[in-house]
Amino acid sequence: MIGRLGRRYARAVLDLARAEGSLEATGEELGRALAVFEEPRLRPLLLSPAIEASARHRTARSVVEALGLSRTVGNVILLVAERDRLPILPDLLRAYEALVDEEVGRARVTIHSAAPLGAAEKSDLIELARRLTKRREVLATTEVDPELLGGIVVDADGTVYDGSVRAQLARLSKEMAGAGA
Repeated sequence: MIGRLGRRYARAVLDLARAEGSLEATGEELGRALAVFEEPRLRPLLLSPAIEASARHRTARSVVEALGLSRTVGNVILLVAERDRLPILPDLLRAYEALVDEEVGRARVTIHSAAPLGAAEKSDLIELARRLTKRREVLATTEVDPELLGGIVVDADGTVYDGSVRAQLARLSKEMAGAGA
């Protein structure tokens, strides 16, 4: 779930990145910055109300400078820090990625399987996801979930296609219970 505030900032960043012709680069920079701001050693320093706001802002500025971020990404992070809204950075990144995906016709897909997939299987599933989502490009991540027993579950832009053995057994059980009634 992406918060409204994260979406609002993401739309503004998208407009700036579009004007600069840097949609993908801006997303990569936001991701790189978020990874640093989420560092367990740095996060408490940036988010703790026990630490003075000016110290938190100086730290955020130091991180932005150390990362060598573009003006657009650096400015948005400093603005968010200045307004004590650094906790929305993950939402901002997710919203930005979703907006860029929509703009370029891309889908993000997560493929859950009981065992690691081979290259050919993954390729076939990506092609299936491309047809299901009607998108030109599919960015797929795979996750092994031993609780599936077998089969796959594909999460494509929030729509779940469940072809797992567990789901098939549940459907069969429901059918059998319905037939006996």
